[in-house]
Amino acid sequence: MKKQSRIAIVITLVVSLLCAGLVRQLAEIKRENASNTGRGATAGSRRTSLSSMNSFALALLLGGLRGPLVMVLWTQSEQQKQEKNLEGFDTRIEWIRLLQPEFDTVHIFQSWNKAYNISVQMASLANKYTTILDAIDYLHNVDAERPDDINIIYSIAQIYFDKLGNSSEKAYYRRRVREESMPHASRQKLNRDDPSWRRLEIDSIVDADGNVLANLLSPTHPRPANVPASADWYDGSEMQFLKPFEPYKTGVSPFAIAYNYYKRSQMLQVLGKQTHAQLSESVIHSRPALALKNWSEEEWEFGRQKELLGFGAPVPAEKNSLEVAAGSFAAERVPNDPASLDKALFSYDRSARLAKAAKDEYEYHLQGSYANSHAQYIAHMDQLDAQVYHLQADADYLRLRTAPENSLADLKKSVIANYQQAVRHWAALVVRYYIEPEAIPVLFPDRVVPSTEELLKMSDQKLATLLQASKQIAIQARGGHYSNEDREEYEAYIARGAQRLQKLNP
Repeated sequence: MKKQSRIAIVITLVVSLLCAGLVRQLAEIKRENASNTGRGATAGSRRTSLSSMNSFALALLLGGLRGPLVMVLWTQSEQQKQEKNLEGFDTRIEWIRLLQPEFDTVHIFQSWNKAYNISVQMASLANKYTTILDAIDYLHNVDAERPDDINIIYSIAQIYFDKLGNSSEKAYYRRRVREESMPHASRQKLNRDDPSWRRLEIDSIVDADGNVLANLLSPTHPRPANVPASADWYDGSEMQFLKPFEPYKTGVSPFAIAYNYYKRSQMLQVLGKQTHAQLSESVIHSRPALALKNWSEEEWEFGRQKELLGFGAPVPAEKNSLEVAAGSFAAERVPNDPASLDKALFSYDRSARLAKAAKDEYEYHLQGSYANSHAQYIAHMDQLDAQVYHLQADADYLRLRTAPENSLADLKKSVIANYQQAVRHWAALVVRYYIEPEAIPVLFPDRVVPSTEELLKMSDQKLATLLQASKQIAIQARGGHYSNEDREEYEAYIARGAQRLQKLNP
């Protein structure tokens, strides 16, 4: 008898839940039709009559049944993942989100679960990509219900940075994000309210002129009159921190989007006094600088590729090979594809600007309570200095083709000076940070490697001697077997600069 009573109670509760969801959905439809203001669902959501319910209202409606139901859903979703049975997996994850809306650690895990554990189970790159976007949409759905939460904003940044920007499939992901961030006709014909809707691409971020779309810059926290324009302010707009780097003529890098959300997280910590559930304040505060550095390096690589295409040369797969491949091209060489060279020039200018911004961001991070992290980031900052010289020289080298006759001599001098400084900086960085252990006691008897500043005070000849001698000592000590990937990268930069200087001073 007791068992039958319990079954009746459960059936009554389930029926009541479904009826409540249905009635609420009908009320929403009627209200929307009456106001004729069609409020679309948050990007990427696939809503049903049940999932359209407010998360907290749904939790209250279930009462004491919420805990057991969530436990069942967690178990089923993890079992489906292990069995690679993904049918219905997204539905269970969405239900968990709705039933545990106040637990940020749940959302951090589930977005990570989708972006990493589930995406790798997909056979094609396209399906991996859409699964990652689904993870980002999951976070945007949470953000729509509880905006300006540091845990959610940071998780969005992390997926763009780690998964779309730095994973083994990064070449494919970076290209897709850049292309789709520009104005494009959607390939998705279904309405986003349709349960069968699935995201296939990101929405456009910039307009035809490369400027961030107005709706992504709409503030929810307008700057008060007593806060100076030069002071930090968090206005709550989706892409607040992309605007200063307009225009985006070649699309928006995933690192740029990551920087925007990392910077929002930093401001939520600094101005909003929020703390991340799992990460230290130092980590949150340092990430905008790291994102800018990676963004600068990606723009640099993108420019290299476009420069090679502009001169009709094949594009090597290896990053180091990109450096030397175009180094031998004469400035006056007639390009095969001028449009590609224009993109290369834009990317070099953009990369140099980003490198400067990244160093400024590192210096901002190292103020105050984070000053003890100086040793951790000094190598990054030294590299950014070298990078600025290198990229400014590359950009002006391309400008030599079209420079007016009356400014050609001065421009050429500037290019030579910047390449010389770049070569000196790269050489100093190799000696400072990547000198072989076997060479230190031989070249520096006190076993103290000079600082970058001290090395840059040395003559070109002295730096070149240290560079060559350190390598020879290591080769001899290792019986002729030598490999140092970090050093090889910097040597490729030095070789490119030397090639260009040879072209300019035959």
